[in-house]
Amino acid sequence: MSFSSNFAPQSYFFTDPASITQSESEAFGPVNAERFNLTCAFSSSGAMAYSICKGVALLQPQAGNTDAVNLILRPFGQPITGLNIKYFVYRGLAKADFISGETVLADGDSASDFVKKINKSFRDFYASTAPDSDVPPFLARYIGFDPALQPDSLPLDQLFFKQSEYVESNGEFVEKEEEAFELPMIGAGSSLGHFITGECGIDIVLSYGDYSLPTPHDQFTFDLAYARDKKAVITLAEEDSDIQKRHKREQIFQFLDAAAYYGFHSDNGEVTLKKGDGNEKKKGEAIYTDIVSKFHTRNNLYLYIQSNRGRSYDYYGNYGDLKVGPTQESLDNKAYQNDGWPLMIDKAPQAHDEVANTLCLQLSTDNGQDTMLYGQVAEIASAKNNFMDAAGLRQPTADDGTTSDYTSTITLSNPAVGEGGAKLNIANFNTLVYQGRANPYQTGTATDSNGQVTPTYGIPNFFDDVFDQVTAEPLLKASEASDFGILSAQRLKLINHYYNKKQYGITAVQSLNINDAIDTDETGATLKRVTYVTEAVDVLNSAFSLSGTITADTKTRPSVSGAVGGSNTYQLPEPYYYSLQPFTDGTETIRGPILKVSDGTIPAKIVLGLTKAENDRLRDLISTDKVTNARLFLVDLFGDGNELISPENITYQKYRAGIVGEDGDGVLRLYTPEEDVMVYSLDRKYHFSKGYSEYMPNIEQEYKEFLISKVER
Repeated sequence: MSFSSNFAPQSYFFTDPASITQSESEAFGPVNAERFNLTCAFSSSGAMAYSICKGVALLQPQAGNTDAVNLILRPFGQPITGLNIKYFVYRGLAKADFISGETVLADGDSASDFVKKINKSFRDFYASTAPDSDVPPFLARYIGFDPALQPDSLPLDQLFFKQSEYVESNGEFVEKEEEAFELPMIGAGSSLGHFITGECGIDIVLSYGDYSLPTPHDQFTFDLAYARDKKAVITLAEEDSDIQKRHKREQIFQFLDAAAYYGFHSDNGEVTLKKGDGNEKKKGEAIYTDIVSKFHTRNNLYLYIQSNRGRSYDYYGNYGDLKVGPTQESLDNKAYQNDGWPLMIDKAPQAHDEVANTLCLQLSTDNGQDTMLYGQVAEIASAKNNFMDAAGLRQPTADDGTTSDYTSTITLSNPAVGEGGAKLNIANFNTLVYQGRANPYQTGTATDSNGQVTPTYGIPNFFDDVFDQVTAEPLLKASEASDFGILSAQRLKLINHYYNKKQYGITAVQSLNINDAIDTDETGATLKRVTYVTEAVDVLNSAFSLSGTITADTKTRPSVSGAVGGSNTYQLPEPYYYSLQPFTDGTETIRGPILKVSDGTIPAKIVLGLTKAENDRLRDLISTDKVTNARLFLVDLFGDGNELISPENITYQKYRAGIVGEDGDGVLRLYTPEEDVMVYSLDRKYHFSKGYSEYMPNIEQEYKEFLISKVER
């Protein structure tokens, strides 16, 4: 089975393929060392545009062209299961197909599906709420098109996740004028409006999660200036510092070439073309012949390698070159870059008669036990469930006892077309998540006997790359008054479950940041808390672990604030639960939660629980010290792998919580608050402060009774 069958890609093409052409200068990707085209631009003959999938649509004026608009489509149902798209941005639609003066275009026989649907919805609304009144003018601002009140600096997400504010007007409270709109939902394959004749474009933006970050930050800024541009580019300005340029280069990870997006469908996917009033479905090589071949980049394979702390391969300078070639015998040393941008583009023809081209890699490694690889979007030969662990990545020891600085060969396979001897890639993209070398962080300084001051360094543990977006806030609010909120950070991280010198497996995870409150007594007083939880997206269980396997339970959640079910206290989802084990540390008695799974497997989750006050002390470090790419970090206080033992003879671990992140020069540093945040664990799964767990009820017996009742039913 090929990898893309797991994703089940199904999309509509965004226009008539025969109506577009693309030059090299219009194409997605690096133009030179200072410019990267994020928009897949093309020349259009003015054909109709269609919705790639079902989604919520926002119109915005196009900068520099009063006759054109851009349309931002936020998917409601994802066209590729398991690969979340944040936005499709259509650039260069005819304004006259949507808006006439200040009103939405009236529907008629020649109107698009989009215009017909929103007009009908508008009429139906007034027919149900004011049946005896005339339908008022359908102003364009009612669907979010209100340039006069929407500055370029307004975050795009603020329109898709608007929080209405009410003001008093003539003795009653009404929605503020600039927020009095409703973005329309449009079905997959619906006609939107015609592209203008000339240069147009399409952006495909990946989702990292529905959250907002305090400014400044190092991620791409999706504001109305971006939404209104004729073409989106990343430009490295001469006045940018070296670290600013590095941050900008990393932003290309969030964008896909439209040619590669549709080429991805050629392996067990489907692309639908609109033909008059009907549909024409394309599969396999026909997707290349009829669609992808229209793009200049039709034979580009884009290789994205995400490594330590979500950065690109060798971002921190700890990897150096990799080896790459079409076969294992033709590997050459190359830097992971294309014109200085962190990706590799392969478009060379290959001489064979197979249906797929191969790309072979050997990545730099220190051969440590935490070396691991996951093909997030890739078909990897010899991988198990698209994972490769340290043993699989380690080359055999040489006869003289030395080990290689490179992994064993990683072979990627992607669909190809053409005659034998000149097989060309069908445009595609591969995304690998790789961890192969430890990356030290600066812990402080030391002064030697000569008064010489030198930095001191620490080696990260598995916790260093797990919980991020510490200062982010969820965009979706279920309740303003609630203490409960969930934020989903969707960039994948890898966790190696290696305990007591035993390998249990690897999980590819997303993370959740959960705000809640727990009752402290019978008077209704509560304690606000923050829980960080991993959610497994994919699992590799070790074939060599005889003592247990990692639970294969996988799921993802949206970012939402406000308790939907009424409770403000976070509950672990089935099949997870916890038991409580009291123990003593010094003079303090602590309630210790132990993470469990109802079927007895090893929990795939990692949990860290803090009080809100403790979490705020850590968040303050990020803003005060202007830290970027910050992660929560636990400093071992038990040392040398020796765990602590309580007077009750209970083994436990003790940590000091801090932040590891990049300073203004891009150097990784450890930051800890003046007042220590102490964290404990009894199982290396559930980590908690004394305050966090103090009021947790012991639910183990209650949960077991619940499971029994489920079986009996």
